[in-house]
Amino acid sequence: MLKLYRANGEEQQAAVKEWLEMLEVMEEHALIGVKKVFGGDKINMVDIAFSFVAIWLGVLEDILGLEICEPHKFPRVSSWIQNFKSIPVIKDNFPDTDKMSTFLKHGREMMLTSKSN
Repeated sequence: MLKLYRANGEEQQAAVKEWLEMLEVMEEHALIGVKKVFGGDKINMVDIAFSFVAIWLGVLEDILGLEICEPHKFPRVSSWIQNFKSIPVIKDNFPDTDKMSTFLKHGREMMLTSKSN
C-alpha cells in the first residue's frame, strides 16, 4: 500500500499490478464460499487482517485518481468490502474517508514535490 502511495509513473504502474494480483488471489481463492465476510455472518481475524483493503484502497484510489478494485472484475472482493464496512462495529468506528483523503493527498503532493527537487 505504501508503495502505491509513494509511487509515480512506472513505479505506480508496477504497484497497481501488485494490487491487482493480490485482489485476484482474494477473488479466486480466499473468498470462495464466503457468505458476507470471512467469518460467515460475523467478522473474524481474517477479516481484520484484510481490513486494510476495505479501509485504505478506496482512499488511495481517490487520491491517485485510479480505479483498482473494479466491481465487475472483483465482484466477491467488492461485495466483501461493502459487507465489512456495513458491520455496525466497523461502521461506527470507520475513519472519515474524506478527512483521510485530504490529509493523504496533501502529504503525497509534498512528498512528490520534495522527491523531484
